[in-house]
Amino acid sequence: MIVFHDKLRCMGKAKKKERKIRKLVEKRKLRSLKYYCIAFPSNKENILDIYNMGEFLFAHYRKDTSEDVHIIGLADSRDDAAELVREIIDEVYRESGSFDVERYFTDAGDHLTNP
Repeated sequence: MIVFHDKLRCMGKAKKKERKIRKLVEKRKLRSLKYYCIAFPSNKENILDIYNMGEFLFAHYRKDTSEDVHIIGLADSRDDAAELVREIIDEVYRESGSFDVERYFTDAGDHLTNP
């Protein structure tokens, strides 16, 4: 299942198209594969994951039995996604003194929403 964070961060053209992108992901009608999603890490050794929207077309992400993907950011290019990751990590470290992004987002009173 794909879950969006309440305080989704967006960069580039994704700022203007946030609602449209969310609907495309929710309905798995990913006509444009140029967008990127930043999510909590699937591997606890990582800080964050960057997914091309096309990855969500794979059956693994469509099954209810798969692990949830918690999206905290959207970008319209790989470079913008990398820049957004840097901004998020800088904020987390500045505010909490650690690199635990997942804990920062959940402890900050922010909540995840299931679209």
